[in-house]
Amino acid sequence: MYKNNLMKKACGCGGIMTIHMHTLIYSAKIKITHVPVYTCGQCARYEPLPFIKRDLGSLLSELGEIPPKQHLSFAERNEWASVLKDIFASGFFAGSLSEMEEAIRSAVQARIDLLLDVYRFSADLADRSWMEETGLRLAQLTVQSSECAK
Repeated sequence: MYKNNLMKKACGCGGIMTIHMHTLIYSAKIKITHVPVYTCGQCARYEPLPFIKRDLGSLLSELGEIPPKQHLSFAERNEWASVLKDIFASGFFAGSLSEMEEAIRSAVQARIDLLLDVYRFSADLADRSWMEETGLRLAQLTVQSSECAK
């Protein structure tokens, strides 16, 4: 499914960045939880996963320049964040990063299968808005998955 290493990447400082769920504070008023980021253990630099940058940018644009104080979960807006939140919430992995990466890949495939079933059901009901919403959620996983497979 993927050729790239999902769990870690090289940092500009020479360290290794690994995936973590992060809380972002935007405009000193907005708390955005469950944002998957790569974090470097050496220099503490972090950056959002490439798969979520577009959706995170869209969310920040929607909030505007003077947003009201609020708390949001990014996992409610992005399928990658939702899958990763569920995996990390399931407990600690005694195994290696490669075992966790395999668990994530399996969870992503299971979510794709579930969303395909939901899409098929919504099509049977001829519910266009549900089909559109489900299609957008599928695209968050499948477009990113195909980019990683290159």
